[in-house]
Amino acid sequence: MRLIFTFFIKICILIIALHFVCVTPAYAYIDPNTGGFFFQTVAPFVYGILAAIVIFWKRIMGFLKGLVSGNKVKDKSVNKN
Repeated sequence: MRLIFTFFIKICILIIALHFVCVTPAYAYIDPNTGGFFFQTVAPFVYGILAAIVIFWKRIMGFLKGLVSGNKVKDKSVNKN
């Protein structure tokens, strides 16, 4: 299994390297406001992901600890009646 994984990684690196080696000129104009548009679309997404990680940090760590230890961690926030 490890041999297949290392082979897959080598193929991916080769494809990425070939992508950067075989670059052709685009002959295109990039508007100066394109950077601002990119920032306005990507920044809220990144900030949302970071906010979700901060809010659910204890649950994420509990889940990861449960995966590592092999024991099932009970969720105390769920109220069973």
